[in-house]
Amino acid sequence: MTSGLQMRMPSGASSDAVCPAISDEFLQFRRPRCPPLSSGFARDGDDHTTIDSRRRERPYDGPMMKKTFLRASLAMGFMLLCELAQATTFTAGAGRADIAIPDDIYPIDGFVGQHDPLATRVILLDDGTTRLGIIVVDQTSLSDESIANMKDALQQVAQVAPAQTIVSASHGFSAPHVLPHEHTSPDVQAQSTRMQQALLNAVRSAALSAVKSMTIAQVGYGEGVSRVNVNRDVSTPFGWWLGANGEGNSDPALSVLRIDTARGAPLAVVINYAVQSSVMDGSTLKAGGKLITSDLAGVATRYVEQHGGAPVAAFLVGAAGDQAPRRQANRHVVNHDGSVTRVDSHEEGFTLLDQLGTELGRAATEVSGGIHAAATPTLTLERKSVTVTSQTNSPGNAPKGPVTTYTYTPGRPVALPVVLIRIGDIALVGVQPELAAQIGERIKAESPFAHTWVLTMVDGAAKYLPDDASYNRFTYEARSSGFAQGSADKLVDAVHGWLNDLHRAAPHP
Repeated sequence: MTSGLQMRMPSGASSDAVCPAISDEFLQFRRPRCPPLSSGFARDGDDHTTIDSRRRERPYDGPMMKKTFLRASLAMGFMLLCELAQATTFTAGAGRADIAIPDDIYPIDGFVGQHDPLATRVILLDDGTTRLGIIVVDQTSLSDESIANMKDALQQVAQVAPAQTIVSASHGFSAPHVLPHEHTSPDVQAQSTRMQQALLNAVRSAALSAVKSMTIAQVGYGEGVSRVNVNRDVSTPFGWWLGANGEGNSDPALSVLRIDTARGAPLAVVINYAVQSSVMDGSTLKAGGKLITSDLAGVATRYVEQHGGAPVAAFLVGAAGDQAPRRQANRHVVNHDGSVTRVDSHEEGFTLLDQLGTELGRAATEVSGGIHAAATPTLTLERKSVTVTSQTNSPGNAPKGPVTTYTYTPGRPVALPVVLIRIGDIALVGVQPELAAQIGERIKAESPFAHTWVLTMVDGAAKYLPDDASYNRFTYEARSSGFAQGSADKLVDAVHGWLNDLHRAAPHP
């Protein structure tokens, strides 16, 4: 599946049998260094026999010389094997922690209680040269300040450089926002500070668990199909609006990366799927107020953790800008006069959430179960940016219903950051904006890698980056976007060039 040497040891043997320093050092999550090769040999002036072709004082075939030569050969072999093990061993760790929301913080951001826990998950990957961190947080989105704090926390706990870490929100819509202090009341500021601390505590806890679980590992890849998602742009007599469009474009690909220990025990499962985690978006209790939930991604990952054998399952949202769960608790309706409203099933929505989340989790578990994890990949992370044209957008002119005409106002050029990660023959492309599914499919279809994932909500959020059809239809995403029409084409072209460069530079078997 991928390039890179795989360290083979006798059945039942531990790494201590090869290099005793490894296990103790792994507990501290440091890459040990073997002693210099010369340390196994005597030097001139030592009280030991020296192997030197220039010296003839002692016959080469004498018993003492033969023993010394044997010891030297064994020492050299030991050191070389030690260096080989440390140079080529792929290690990984994973951890999760619930976000402990204070009981006395309610009401917060419209929420009056909690239905199920939010969580953070941390994945650590290390090929002996490059160490990567992946943090996934059950939040709608994350501010630059929050992301920086989380990367700093991971660096302190796991020695992963911030530039080598990505932070992604699972993009559930039923979690309190951690708002910047600017333009907010003192009460909101206090709540945001407490939520920020709860998030950081969970990241640190998950990171500690990931460090403790670091072990020699192998990875495998699988792909299946799930129809939990549906295109959410619906045509009406009054223009395009939100809903469930079973005939619209949707990407059903369910991609799974499984990380196993050297003995074949699942360590973590990483899922990439194009859907917003929004079954309970905007749904309230009959008595009023909303309940916090990790929503679709949370139910699905917990199912994998409980039934798939892996203690940690992380959800990386794909190109889901125009993708919603096929059913939602609080569904959109366009009335006969063109006005819009929503119909809420209230508490019954949690039954729907459990059904859809279990369906997605079961599909991911089936894909994971069919994976043969045997690859020990090399790792690469690169950060790029592409210049695109912005368009004027503000909360004041946010879409409030369908329209048949709309005028876009282009803005100044802006840099759109892109993260490229190579895990062997798997490429991950990460961006901040929510891409339309069709854009994600284009990136994957033209990639030179055997497997390509498209991730959104990576290291920030930037609303939507729709496809051309969305702009022409004046969809919710196009009118909400901060990027002008044509930006997607520039992104796709740039990404394909970078992926080709990355593929050419990658070691191949």
